[in-house]
Amino acid sequence: MENGREALDELAFILGKFGWETRFCDLTEKQVHTLLFGIQESKPITGEVKIGELEETYYESTGTWPLTSIPF
Repeated sequence: MENGREALDELAFILGKFGWETRFCDLTEKQVHTLLFGIQESKPITGEVKIGELEETYYESTGTWPLTSIPF
C-alpha cells in the first residue's frame, strides 16, 4: 500500500484495477478479499468523516445501527 491511502482513494484504486464496468455481484471471492483488505489497511475513514455521521449513514443504508456504535 502506498503510504496508507485514504479509504475512498483506496476503494477507487482497487475498483479501477477491477474495471469500472465490473458489477459488485460479478466480483470473485478473491476480488472481494482484495477489496476488504485494501479498505481495512487504508487510513481510517473516521479521520475524514465524523463518527456520528458515519453511524447515521450506516443506519440509513442498512436499517440497523453498527455493532461498534456506543450505546449511550
